[in-house]
Amino acid sequence: MDFKGDESGVKKTMSPCDVEALKKCLEEHKGDHLKCQSHVEAFRSSCSLKKPNSPLQPASNEILKDYGSKLSCLSRRVIEIVISCLGGNFEKKFESEFSNCHGYLRIINYSPPECTAEKEVEGLGMHTDMSCITIVYQDEVGGLQVRSKEGKWMDINPCEETLIVNIGDLMQAWSNGKLRSSEHRVVLKQRVNRFSLAFFWCFEDEKNLEQTADTELTVMESHLRSYTSKIRESYEKSIVSRSIVM
Repeated sequence: MDFKGDESGVKKTMSPCDVEALKKCLEEHKGDHLKCQSHVEAFRSSCSLKKPNSPLQPASNEILKDYGSKLSCLSRRVIEIVISCLGGNFEKKFESEFSNCHGYLRIINYSPPECTAEKEVEGLGMHTDMSCITIVYQDEVGGLQVRSKEGKWMDINPCEETLIVNIGDLMQAWSNGKLRSSEHRVVLKQRVNRFSLAFFWCFEDEKNLEQTADTELTVMESHLRSYTSKIRESYEKSIVSRSIVM
């Protein structure tokens, strides 16, 4: 990878040729996706190399490790900038609350159905991520959409040397609702495979977090996570519970 750094240690530019190497190692799993009953099932299948069905080539393995390492640094810097904008006690909590965060890199292959008359096919329905933030690279096919506060879907078109940052559920809870977890989905508009790389940056697997006296966040286990958030003012008496299996 071709990176340029600054004093923060964050690398600014990335050559797209390394992503092509990742695409190549996914080609063998293309048929697996078509056997799935839904795109959600396919997301959890071997099309997403959470656990490779066959060993990766050494070069691809090094690319994955390097990419994940760089995104960990980038995630930390993004969080630092975001919470500095919140002001108050939030900025003071950066080191104590986010020093043990870790990331999960997932490579996803969406394949459109072969027999459909629809111009657009839902690749993955509306959802939010159970992470602090998610950093996404999507290929030239695109298809990512984000829902606005007004409920309208906006296309996030691919742009060279650009990454997408989504706020996740954990940051919404941690910030006591000051940050909004982004609702998004994937819509397939072309009859070609769509590849994306999603890096989920999360708190440590077991985490008790208190930002204020009236906000509590609990994260348990590596695969089942839930949080309970007591929101200020008009939400003081309501409890929001959410869970997701990753």
